[in-house]
Amino acid sequence: MSTMSQRSHLTDSEAWKVVGRLEGGQTQAEVAQAIGVSQSVISRIWSRFFWRLKVQDKVVDWQQRPKKIVI
Repeated sequence: MSTMSQRSHLTDSEAWKVVGRLEGGQTQAEVAQAIGVSQSVISRIWSRFFWRLKVQDKVVDWQQRPKKIVI
């Protein structure tokens, strides 16, 4: 059985590499092993990525709404 690193935080650059690997089809477990962190760290990065996308979508939707014109 392999030992996991004690790292629990990744730099922004490392986090984006994780997102890229996951979008490329690797599993969270595969990415975790390659990076040297636990699968839960990878899961948190993935969840945070999707939360940010969701927030950005809401901002874009709000900005694209037609403005009401009151006469």
